Amino acid sequence: MDFLVFPDHPVTDRLAARLPRTSATRTIAHLSGRPWIVGHWRREELVTARVGPRCAVLLGTTSATQDALARLLPRLRGLDDLAELRHELPGSYFLLACMGAEVRAQGSLSAVRRLHRTDLGGLTVLGSRPQDLAALAHTAAAAGLPGAPRTGTVDEEALAAHLLAPGAPLPLALRTCWRAVHAVPPGHCAAHDPAGRYREVRWWHPPEPDLPLPDAAEAVREALSAAVHARTHRATLSADLSGCLDSTSLCFLAARDGTELITTAWEGRDPADDDPLWSAHSAYRLSQVRREGRHLSLPYTDAPTWYTPPAQPAHTDPAGPLAAVRDAARLLHQARLVARFGSRMHLTGIGGDELFAPRPVALNSLARGDFREALRLARRARRLAPWTLRATVRTLLGGRCYPRWLAAGADRIVPGARRRPDGTDWEDVPAMPPWAHPDAVATVRRLLREAAAAAPEPLDPLRAQHEVAAAAVRAGERVRGIDALTSAHGVVYEAPFLDDAVIEAALAVRLADRVPGGGEPVLAAAMRGLVPGPVLGRGSRRAHSAELHAGLRRNRRALAALCEDSRLAALGLIRPEALRPVLTSLQPDTGALRPLDPTLAAEFWLRARPAVSDHDADPAPAAGISAPAAEGG
Repeated sequence: MDFLVFPDHPVTDRLAARLPRTSATRTIAHLSGRPWIVGHWRREELVTARVGPRCAVLLGTTSATQDALARLLPRLRGLDDLAELRHELPGSYFLLACMGAEVRAQGSLSAVRRLHRTDLGGLTVLGSRPQDLAALAHTAAAAGLPGAPRTGTVDEEALAAHLLAPGAPLPLALRTCWRAVHAVPPGHCAAHDPAGRYREVRWWHPPEPDLPLPDAAEAVREALSAAVHARTHRATLSADLSGCLDSTSLCFLAARDGTELITTAWEGRDPADDDPLWSAHSAYRLSQVRREGRHLSLPYTDAPTWYTPPAQPAHTDPAGPLAAVRDAARLLHQARLVARFGSRMHLTGIGGDELFAPRPVALNSLARGDFREALRLARRARRLAPWTLRATVRTLLGGRCYPRWLAAGADRIVPGARRRPDGTDWEDVPAMPPWAHPDAVATVRRLLREAAAAAPEPLDPLRAQHEVAAAAVRAGERVRGIDALTSAHGVVYEAPFLDDAVIEAALAVRLADRVPGGGEPVLAAAMRGLVPGPVLGRGSRRAHSAELHAGLRRNRRALAALCEDSRLAALGLIRPEALRPVLTSLQPDTGALRPLDPTLAAEFWLRARPAVSDHDADPAPAAGISAPAAEGG
């Protein structure tokens, strides 16, 4: 699925006339007849309804119907009411609406459905994919329409920020790798007034974290059930069944709807890895409740190893560096396999840990409102984990405001330095890799200081709320990138945990129930009676270090060859002589490999682009976007 969104303005006609045409292009028009939404989607990905001057469009995955959407439209007093409308429309989708010449568009709270924008010809044009807006910039320039200089070319500064591990803080993470192409921030919508003027409006704030565990568990179960149900109307569905609670929950929820379910599980390389045992147990229990389906055990030796380089440019994500770079080849192998058994959608448990894993930062937020309870839970946590007294006091009382935390992060960035996160951090603490060029390090420091100077608002004043919401955004970016790979093989990749309603249900859980050692985990309470009891009490999974080291050994020569003509080095972002030893020698500490993924993702992304000096050239038009054909939505 891909699309562009145009305001109702005469310049739109000039832009649309310059777009290449294909027979697969679909168009939804403004009331004036001008193109509004132009792109490609399958019939089941579109739900649209029009009542008088009001029109609403859902693009993505939902259980909503045209009739249900039409019944909701008359309740709209204005487009601001869309924030409440979506509560009655389960799934993951883009929501676009118009009332006369006033239009509004929004994606999901996570980055799974993220809108992007750029300014061309005096107008702000939206798109579901940044590379399509970059290609449109080339078209606009050819048509003589004004835009920002070098719009849509590679942004080297953004690539420098993409080297941060485990990822850039939210303000920098929203920066695309294309100049003058911007992501619409999470929780914000894009709006055009009748004159075509653009603005971004924040429509979402996290709920208050005050729901006690019994009520919270019921809300989570209801939201997650609706999210899975929005995807089970198809004849055949596939899903991960790793044996962990997140993926197992999705499989047992899907089995209740009677769809044919294909479950998959990777066999581990490490004999001590107990994931296959848990997966086999869950598959057996699942076979007792589902009507049809099969379980596929995926041998490690039958699939590409971790860190297998992309076989062709199509095995990368054109939008930007792929977060799932280490196992991209294995995910493609899995997609081809389930497609042969008839699956056109695959469910993943990504998002479960991000939303429901207990975190020390909850103590910091709880202490702001109930210090006595926070102190009691901190004492319990110290008995269960090796927390020092100093770290506990800092968790309860410490912390900077969000802009100051960002600014302090700029001072802490030293190549190769890794600091253990604590309960006062707003997000994961990033670091530049040891092989980063000093100029790239200086660039990232400057970008962080500039972001901090702009005094950005966090997603919520409470660290615990912001941290969970930001983690959902990062997880959504991972899912979106994987979907870009697997969709090319006819299998869309979906994460029900990252639907808006599930995120909100997780954020409504009271803080005392989100503290490590504070009581029964929320997701386990929500799934009690549905998921087998042993899985509910399963502890943490093993780190897959055996797969990591085996993948690096198998692909050592191909990865080391990247240092010979590195695109990142050509842009002055890394020092290949410092990267080569990491790729060619044994690294007993897997933590030293933590920064490797962002670097490889950026390198592969650059290599998938034309071999010309493309950071100075206009992009070629994207194959996925073309002009409106004479057809309706």
